Amino acid sequence: MRKLLILCKLTVLLCISCKQKQFDLTDLRFPIEKKQLNTLGVKTDPYKTFLEEETMKFISDSSSVMRFGGIALAGNLNRYDKHIYASNKVEFFEDREDKTIQAYKIAIQTIEETELLAGYFDQQFGTTDFYYKDKEVSCRVWEKEGMLYYLGIQFDVYDPERIAKHLKTALLFVVNKTSRNLIREEAPQSSYFRFYKYYLEAKEQPEYKTFTYRQYMQLKSSQDQSEGWETPTG
Repeated sequence: MRKLLILCKLTVLLCISCKQKQFDLTDLRFPIEKKQLNTLGVKTDPYKTFLEEETMKFISDSSSVMRFGGIALAGNLNRYDKHIYASNKVEFFEDREDKTIQAYKIAIQTIEETELLAGYFDQQFGTTDFYYKDKEVSCRVWEKEGMLYYLGIQFDVYDPERIAKHLKTALLFVVNKTSRNLIREEAPQSSYFRFYKYYLEAKEQPEYKTFTYRQYMQLKSSQDQSEGWETPTG
């Protein structure tokens, strides 16, 4: 009888822990079937695109999906002004070749969630060879467990037509390293992220295949010093 009671208690505890397990974007491992997104409430219905090879994207701002590293990222600027609609969102990207989900992008409009996300990467991912920062933006990229993580933080965003408040926003793009189409076409390339694009393109050549970003930029800097190359090696 005592053993039966212990077994029942363990079963109850296991059921509770299963129910408490929340979806987290950090647990995703590419490729992902679209039906997996459907179980999370993300709609993946086909839609018309205006460009011949436009990437299919499936969007959600649901709190059940907007979680990264245990951090709840759902939020909306209407916390300051009820007439504003600008929510934090995640976009899932479909690879055109195999029709699976191979990347996602998180866009954060709110200060608190931006700072929580940046703090998570500071603690869990640490330093990286690719790092640029000035008074307006910081750009970092990590390679980890077969994925690329692009994190951009924009400081002191101000739009008087939308909100009379200074903001801080974040963009996180996570992509399978094997999905070349999505890396080439959807990975951030504005600001200093373009230097990482140059590096990835160079790595397709045999002489650069084993180079780290720092090694590549040091070599290019020495080769092109006379041309005044910008080299944000951090």
